[in-house]
Amino acid sequence: MRFWRTVWHHRPEQLWARLHLMLRRHWRVRHAERYRRRLLEAPVPELILREPLPRPLFAPRTQLAREEADRVVLTFLNESRTFQLPFDWRPKELQYGTRLWLLNLHYMEFLEALSDETCRAVIDDWIERVLPYQEKYWLDNWNSYALSIRCVVWMQQYAVRWTRWPESFRKRMLISLYVQQRFLYENIELDIGGNHLIKNIKALLWAGRFWNLREADKWYEKGAELLRSEVARQILPDGMHYERSPAYHAQVFADLIECYYVLKEGELKKHLGSVLDQMAQVLVDLTHPDGKVSLFNDGGLNMAFAPDESLRVWQNLGGRGKTPRRSFALKEAGYYGFRDGNFVLVDCGIIAPEELPAHGHGDILSFEWTIGGKRIIVDTGVYEYNPGERRHYSRSTKAHNTVTIDGKDQCEFWGAFRVGRLARVRCIKYEERNGGFILVGEHDGYRYLLGRPVHRRRYEVSPQKIVVRDQIHGGAGQDVEARLLLHPGCRVEQQADTWLIRREDVDVCLETDAEVELVTAEWFPDFGEAHPCTQIVMRYPPAPCEGGFSLERLSE
Repeated sequence: MRFWRTVWHHRPEQLWARLHLMLRRHWRVRHAERYRRRLLEAPVPELILREPLPRPLFAPRTQLAREEADRVVLTFLNESRTFQLPFDWRPKELQYGTRLWLLNLHYMEFLEALSDETCRAVIDDWIERVLPYQEKYWLDNWNSYALSIRCVVWMQQYAVRWTRWPESFRKRMLISLYVQQRFLYENIELDIGGNHLIKNIKALLWAGRFWNLREADKWYEKGAELLRSEVARQILPDGMHYERSPAYHAQVFADLIECYYVLKEGELKKHLGSVLDQMAQVLVDLTHPDGKVSLFNDGGLNMAFAPDESLRVWQNLGGRGKTPRRSFALKEAGYYGFRDGNFVLVDCGIIAPEELPAHGHGDILSFEWTIGGKRIIVDTGVYEYNPGERRHYSRSTKAHNTVTIDGKDQCEFWGAFRVGRLARVRCIKYEERNGGFILVGEHDGYRYLLGRPVHRRRYEVSPQKIVVRDQIHGGAGQDVEARLLLHPGCRVEQQADTWLIRREDVDVCLETDAEVELVTAEWFPDFGEAHPCTQIVMRYPPAPCEGGFSLERLSE
């Protein structure tokens, strides 16, 4: 039943695309030699490039690699590994789970940090050793998402370095690039959609601007057609990316900037420009005073280009400059914020689109709070995408600053990315005030429990204080708990009937009638990073019940 509840959310065309791809992948692995010859030995036209070649918009990601004598040290997801030519492009120890480190290897973004000679040698090694249609090729080396990123990186590096590379190598590189882009055109990720499809689109559009070929014109037109439909589908009317992850919003914003850069002049480019202006405002609003994005849903503080860099690149292309709004309500996305020296962000929306809930977390009616430029109440973040204890915990409701009933999750999370039962969320009231806002929302994610409990939460936000009131309507005696996850720099001590939360020069007073317990938890600000921290657990009476708490910054 869980499987069918999961499948039920997806569009029929997604399911058909997945079935079609699954059958084709397994068939082509079974007959790998035949399809490999067909792809690699097919006639290649005279490869003519357009002038001037499109160049990189963003600064090189030099943090991804460093050269040490005859070795290259690569760092992805806060884990470093040393390679020596010839590379082992599929280490057995990395062929597990979602293979995210291995995928990063095949993105080849690390080429930006290498010298001309090493960059050429690594590309040559990849061309020679990484053949299509190997067993489970779709999980890493010829994965369409990885291939889309790699193709754009190669085209950008070619534009920067081609005059310093020998002609024989340039020809090999261009032939391989052409073959990979032809493969992509036949393997677009229509089954997944979302940010994956945006990467595919960017690669198709960039190829259309890179090659002066009739086939590349076909790739460009396909990219433009998909861009038109996916911008309408994926960018909400309030300007937020529909997967509702601030980090993925930042990533998609940067990808669409690069799409804009290579688009031909016309209505599509004009429309995308207005959409990017909206997305820029959302990015500014969802960025904390420390310059990093909110951690709601999947993502990390440094997963995408830094917000200020993306905004700078967009302004250089003619985009409008944006400043954070004092208060904002992204009603379609479900994010409500207030900024007055301090910054409060509340999530009162669905976790993700039904057709793509992979990056959603159990954070409905949760919040983050930064005071004096320091994060105090934090979202858990993400340690990894591989299925396991930490992945399950980061998605769970227990990991977020909201209410659990009977210790269960608001939505039915399973596997690394799957979701079965989804909560329905309703914003009952939003009232903006000069010094903050009042927000009342509810969800029915616990309706499957005895008594069909519904969680309703009321926020009253002012510059120095947050008052929260929880109501559980229905239920049948289940345990009810509210949680607050504190930044690792915070310390907690009890003072009579209140609790003092302290981080450096910031003091916050917590008041509640609930029974309080301090437990040890973890904060995952980026992939591969785990920091011990304190979580405050407040136990309300059994359901149905009411409870609440207030947080107030003490005088400086």
